[in-house]
Amino acid sequence: MSPISSQAYSLLKEVAAHWELALDPRQLDQIDRYIQELLAANQKTNLTADTDPETILLRHVADGLAAAGVLIKEARKPSPRILDLGSGGGPIGMAIKIAWPQARVTLMESLERKFRFLNAMAVRSGLPGLSVALRRAGKGAASGPERDFDAVVARALAPLPEAVELALPLAAPDGIVLIFQSAPPDPAEPALARVLARRAARLVKSIPYRLPREDRERHLALFGR
Repeated sequence: MSPISSQAYSLLKEVAAHWELALDPRQLDQIDRYIQELLAANQKTNLTADTDPETILLRHVADGLAAAGVLIKEARKPSPRILDLGSGGGPIGMAIKIAWPQARVTLMESLERKFRFLNAMAVRSGLPGLSVALRRAGKGAASGPERDFDAVVARALAPLPEAVELALPLAAPDGIVLIFQSAPPDPAEPALARVLARRAARLVKSIPYRLPREDRERHLALFGR
């Protein structure tokens, strides 16, 4: 039996509906099994600081659904290649993949213990088009399969200018970069402005949203060339 209440899942379905996503029972079961695997593995190795399953659902998975909702509208491709950069325990990339089965999602993580979990979890999930890469962004040139993504998503990767600097080279020339922020970004901020100028990129838009049980706005910053 899932430790997550039906009320929490009702809140998650409200999040999905806000982003025009419809989660069927099979997708909800996939989310539930992922959270159970994450917490079971977390007892043996440090994968996430949050150990409450409903917190993972309504904060981390809900964040992933927000990203999926934006990417479906902005990527404008039926089966895009999406990179979850600095995937950690994987909630963002997994939520995107589950909510958007046609997307081809790569979870990229530099810490081997987290990579091992992601790799095992990806195999057990049986989700087609889900892959895992052990790599640190910015360390050497990316190989063919690890670049030219239609979209690159990053959450809690680094301060915004550094996150943009790391993510943009991994996106295709017409690709987009989506970065989670706690406040709306200022493209005129000197460090960010320098990165955008160097990469010939721009802030396309900043999309405000709220998570369940929170009264403050978060933002999804969308960048492109």
